[in-house]
Amino acid sequence: MSCLGVLFAVPEEVVEHIRQLPMGERPAYISEELEELYFEDYPERTYELDKAWDAIHRSLTDGSLCFDCGEYPLGGVILGGELLYFDGEEYDDYIITAKPPLMASQLAQGLEKLTKAQFKKGYDSIDDTYPEEERSKEDMEYSWEYLQDAVPFFRHAAKQGLWVLFTADQ
Repeated sequence: MSCLGVLFAVPEEVVEHIRQLPMGERPAYISEELEELYFEDYPERTYELDKAWDAIHRSLTDGSLCFDCGEYPLGGVILGGELLYFDGEEYDDYIITAKPPLMASQLAQGLEKLTKAQFKKGYDSIDDTYPEEERSKEDMEYSWEYLQDAVPFFRHAAKQGLWVLFTADQ
């Protein structure tokens, strides 16, 4: 997947609102309402992962692109939590996952302990579904930097008792 990923730290009411929407309307809500509001009014609650989210997820899990795989808590950083949009068939144009505040706290703690050597070991075990032409020392560094810059985001979400949404469009 070469789509852009974004993290949002939101109150539970936002997650509940998304749950109440018909499945097909959820991506439009994110892209047309939530993104505009959060990028403008809540930049401290918004973190863009760019395309790095894919390699980050694979490096923290078993090397594949799967939901809730890998050891907890790090396996849940990107695609872990409650799946709010994506079924791999009819709803495969977008991904939305939600992590409750306790999980955000555990993720922050796990990320703070993660070393670059551990991340590189995970990156080196990424499976063959990740494009070979993208795999490089530069891509590993790029992904590591984006992950490091996400640590304060998770810490802030945890401290504020907010849910973390991960979104990616295709």
